[in-house]
Amino acid sequence: MYHTHHYSGYTTVTDGHSHRYDGETSAAQTGVPHIHYIVGYTDFADGHRHYYAMQTSPNYQVPGGHIHFISGPTYITEQHYHFMKDKTSVD
Repeated sequence: MYHTHHYSGYTTVTDGHSHRYDGETSAAQTGVPHIHYIVGYTDFADGHRHYYAMQTSPNYQVPGGHIHFISGPTYITEQHYHFMKDKTSVD
């Protein structure tokens, strides 16, 4: 059996603005230690958007299931990048 997680949040403020991101992780096997991948674009703000691609942390048990932590930079656009730091939904 495989599963995914939802994630959403805001990047750090850089160059006077931030971006919202929202998506679903790649599928991974349920019941074993695992990671997921996230790939997408931030929203369009300050005249541009940023691409991101990273892997989550390994699964971390919490009441009701498990989560993954997300931490990493976006790709550079308009000569700057933003940092994403959040966690996935519980599964």
